[in-house]
Amino acid sequence: MENMKKYLPAFKTCVQKEPAFCTARCPFHMDVTDFIDKVQTGRFDAAYRIYKNAAGFPAIACALCPEPCKDVCPLDEPIEMKLLEAASIEHAKRKTPNDYNLPKKKQKIAVIGAGISGMACALRLATKKYDVTVYERTHRIGGTLWESMDPKIFNDDFDLQFSHEEYDLHLDTDISSLSQLESEGYSAVYVATGKGGNDLGLLSEHLEEPCMMMGDTGVFAGGSLLGKDKIYALADGLKMSTTIDNFLRTGNLIYTPDPKGTGTVLDESRLIQTHRILPSADSGAYKGYSPEEAAEEGKRCLKCQCDACRLYCDLTDYLSKWPLRLRDEIQATTLPGSSEVKATPAKRSISTCSQCGLCKETCPKDIDLGGLILAARRNMHRQEKMPWVFNEFWLRDMDFANGPLSSVIKPPTGREKCDYAFFPGCQLGASDPGLVSLSYRYLLDVEPSTGIFLSCCGLPAEWAGNDELHNRELSRINTAWEDLGRPVLILACPSCANHFRKHLPHIETVFLYDIMADKGISVPKRNGTFSVFDPCSTRDKEKLRNSVRSIVSSMGIENEPLESQEKWAACCSFGGQGSIADPGFAKHVREKRIALGDKPYIAYCINCRDAFLEEGKETYHILDLVFDREPRAVTVSARRENRILLKENILKEFFKEEMDEKRPDYGIELYIDDELSQKLSREKILEEDMENAVSFCENTGQKLFDTEAGTYKGWRKIGHATYWVEYKPEGDGYRLLNGYSHRMEIEMEHIWNGHKTNFEV
Repeated sequence: MENMKKYLPAFKTCVQKEPAFCTARCPFHMDVTDFIDKVQTGRFDAAYRIYKNAAGFPAIACALCPEPCKDVCPLDEPIEMKLLEAASIEHAKRKTPNDYNLPKKKQKIAVIGAGISGMACALRLATKKYDVTVYERTHRIGGTLWESMDPKIFNDDFDLQFSHEEYDLHLDTDISSLSQLESEGYSAVYVATGKGGNDLGLLSEHLEEPCMMMGDTGVFAGGSLLGKDKIYALADGLKMSTTIDNFLRTGNLIYTPDPKGTGTVLDESRLIQTHRILPSADSGAYKGYSPEEAAEEGKRCLKCQCDACRLYCDLTDYLSKWPLRLRDEIQATTLPGSSEVKATPAKRSISTCSQCGLCKETCPKDIDLGGLILAARRNMHRQEKMPWVFNEFWLRDMDFANGPLSSVIKPPTGREKCDYAFFPGCQLGASDPGLVSLSYRYLLDVEPSTGIFLSCCGLPAEWAGNDELHNRELSRINTAWEDLGRPVLILACPSCANHFRKHLPHIETVFLYDIMADKGISVPKRNGTFSVFDPCSTRDKEKLRNSVRSIVSSMGIENEPLESQEKWAACCSFGGQGSIADPGFAKHVREKRIALGDKPYIAYCINCRDAFLEEGKETYHILDLVFDREPRAVTVSARRENRILLKENILKEFFKEEMDEKRPDYGIELYIDDELSQKLSREKILEEDMENAVSFCENTGQKLFDTEAGTYKGWRKIGHATYWVEYKPEGDGYRLLNGYSHRMEIEMEHIWNGHKTNFEV
């Protein structure tokens, strides 16, 4: 896990669990977002329980509260929390406290003062079944509440909340010295004698942390005695009950300080201002929200939380998981040990991440979840635990792009070296070979010393976590670049550009689109309104983004901006090549990007164009428009064929050479209808592999005949995966009726018809 360690410290700064601004300012630190959730859905019993659990005496708290939350609410018209709290009290059908049959505790606790702070402390400690005695120097409980509100409010609330609890109350009892209590055997004493009350000598020596030991007894002070207003005195009594409980459990005399603020970060650009809902209810003493009005007011709440990761990161959004949980799952998954005997909860999500880097760029604490995931891929590969099923197709695709049927690395005709070399990337020619040929022809016109470099940059190997293979690919590219004379590489793919900058920074690069914008190119006019879609790999490439828009403008096209994409360009779903690990994630991402605008898109990453075309979104690559070509979605098998055609065309048109390499020949003719071809493509199954499997079945006789359907069924292992075919003879060849692969490796003894075979499976 060595390469993962550098990413982990940043997670300690995560503010996901920081309270909302209102919660941090609330005297009781109530979970306001949870409370609001309940109000929004009309669950007033649940909302009331949240309020009661936080405030102790909800009716008293509601009457006293000066609404400090309004001072920090980001809305111009803050949420009417006091009215919502009143609504929870009014509309809750069940307010009686739960009666827990808990055993009584042996420790005795004295509470001095029956004002709001003392009663709050007594309530919580009595609920925990401590033996509580309250001493009040006057003839009544409530203290200064008698001067603040209708006595019926607090007396009824006292009666309700204490309805299942027992405590001893001594009125007209003045405790002027702690020595008066020495013979009673109290384990703890809470001094809550109110503003200007007798501190029993505690504050003179312990003002900063008003607690001390008197023999074996812990003595604590709080509430208005410490100068706190009534609502904060109430909160202090609840807090001190927890402090006393902790003291009695552990023996540690620790005064609990007030919570300090919040680390939640406010993104003002995302604020949507709304007008507050005014209550119309006027039923007797209650003048507040109806249930419907409360729900509407609750819906205004922004539920302030640092959620940049959930907003911008597609993976956390799709999985409904926060980075801290994913960190823990990733660490558990990558710990040494066989996955057969230990949990690997993040095996799939590690392989799904699109590696767009948006998580780190938008996180206020620079937490790099994507970096951790890529390091985890490397870690798992080194442990031989990285599931080959998620990456084999892409690595085979990379090998094919760099193989003899696809790759061309040559200086221009008549030269041994070149000053420039066109490196279009492996996917542009796979999608439309004509776009590469036309672009190369243009480049030779503006710069005749431009060579051709048809190859994959090696990014799939990095995304697979295979450092050895990745380094081998980088070395291959560097050697070929050296052999060409160290030319400036002209790139068409922004992902290739990022990959070169990260791993081969000594290779100078420039974008094809920058050259077109700078040197000019004759483009056809095309009226209409489109939206330029910026790939995730261009967030730091302002010149490139402007060049594309300049070309679009020269065509007479009006660009309707995709505002969120222009600010924080997000992935189209191709990045990280996680569509096999989780096809649902890929679809989720594509649908999110497509929903950004209703105009046709103009992309300048071919993967973006093809991803959206597959979902039915009208999308053009900038080169489609420049060279007046109509885009179309192509299958994974057609992409291989296109690469072969591209090499043939490049050699023939620009070098007057014929291609020597031949396509694989399996000795059969296989017919596949369009519907099945599309299905195979969606499942990332090559038609060539289907042909290979049928040929294998026919040549070896290793097949089964379905007498009812009149079809043959068989299988063949290619690489790690086992492929299954169902077919029947047709004319001089065979008709493929179905093909599939569970992408699993089947191991078995090679027996057929009772005899061992030497079949390669």
